[in-house]
Amino acid sequence: MTQPRITLLASQERTLATYLDGHPLGHERGAIVLFRRFCWSSPDVPESDRYLAIDVIPFDDGWITSSSGSNVAFELKHFREVFRRCEEELLVFGFAHNHPGGPLGFSEVDDENEKTLLQALRNRNGPAVHLVALLRSQGAWKARVRFAGSPDSAQAARHVLIVNQPLSIHLDDSVSSKDEALARQAAAFGKPFVEQFRSLRVAVIGAGGTGSPTTTLLARSGIGEIVVIDGDRLEASNLNRVRGARATDIAKNKARLIRDYVQSLGLPVRVAMIEEYVDLSPEAVDALASCDVVFGCTDDQIGRELLNAALYVYGNAYIDTGLGGQITQGPAGDPYLRYHFGRVSTILPESGECLFCQGVLSEVWIRHQYATRANPDLTHEELRDRYLEGGGEQAPGIGPFTSAVADYGVATLFDLVRPFRKFPPELRRDFFTIDFVRMQFRSRQFNGNSDCVYCQQRSLLLMAEEYRLNRPALGKRHACV
Repeated sequence: MTQPRITLLASQERTLATYLDGHPLGHERGAIVLFRRFCWSSPDVPESDRYLAIDVIPFDDGWITSSSGSNVAFELKHFREVFRRCEEELLVFGFAHNHPGGPLGFSEVDDENEKTLLQALRNRNGPAVHLVALLRSQGAWKARVRFAGSPDSAQAARHVLIVNQPLSIHLDDSVSSKDEALARQAAAFGKPFVEQFRSLRVAVIGAGGTGSPTTTLLARSGIGEIVVIDGDRLEASNLNRVRGARATDIAKNKARLIRDYVQSLGLPVRVAMIEEYVDLSPEAVDALASCDVVFGCTDDQIGRELLNAALYVYGNAYIDTGLGGQITQGPAGDPYLRYHFGRVSTILPESGECLFCQGVLSEVWIRHQYATRANPDLTHEELRDRYLEGGGEQAPGIGPFTSAVADYGVATLFDLVRPFRKFPPELRRDFFTIDFVRMQFRSRQFNGNSDCVYCQQRSLLLMAEEYRLNRPALGKRHACV
């Protein structure tokens, strides 16, 4: 599936739908949508550019020369400033319109309008430009991309993804699959669910006790493309919980192990790997930006902090999983689990508290990890003297618990695509824990920190980048060519 993928945030889709469907006489309307284009290539997954909407500009009434229930005509001279912005900010121009009474697909008039727009854009910005066309009809979206080098042909988008609660995935008509292995999922959730899952590209950060079963479950659930990112190597102590690992695999990279294992299953899924830590790898960040959904399965606070920022910049749906607990000694000196829990956090760019507000991340814990990364020999006393006490979710990795958390994490993606869960009032959709000792589900109270730059002020939402995530150590963001 080399088709491009289009992403709109929930607020952008509401703005577009309200404007396009709101003409008092039921006429067709048009709007400009500006996109960032993210591309990432790997031998293991097909190329599929992701276009992330960053701005929606409804047509001003003065731009429109005529309109009816089947057509909208406009003057191109009003677009010059937008064309300039596309050139200077490396954005892709998009044209959105509606068909108030149908048809469901693009028309011959749409073809001519797009080619006219593309020619005007080429005259201003050069021969490398291209255009994203969005069509809304009967509540559904379709999209395609047209390039200046071949203006008479258009490439249909694999899907239009609305990042909302729940996710809304509008598929291209050609996306269809028949797989006996997924027949029971189709029976439970419907055939469109299977096809929607197939259209997604998902990143899994961490390939250990939680990440390896997460990857396996995603592959078995029909996800089309998976990118696994981990710089760790397998240790003997990991064999109790890492899927697909054998004693002969000790010292091999975990991302490579799970990639090879999933490929050996013979399922219709494409799996790529990056054998690096996400916070140190420009390629890993580029891969994140190209994905629709990201699973955080790392116990590293530094990496998790990067993922917490990236979900806002790149508009990903983000599911973070972890474990916590405490072991104490009984009267006879034997260890026992005082408590042990798994956690699932679900954060969308415009809903859900961020990992800092959920208490999963802490600046002190992050500084602690930076200090120990720079000097692994620091003692506990030295860290305490520097006010760098460790923290976060620390628990022994036990196979049934890590697997159970992976189960709940992947089931959360099912619920995002096709809601089925019934949450009691005391549980939050964006944060809940599973207590494996007391067999209870819990949620913390909302933090309610109005000063949070991530989930309240949203300072990073769709942020423009000079460097990747504006972190110089990750290198400059390059335009796709």
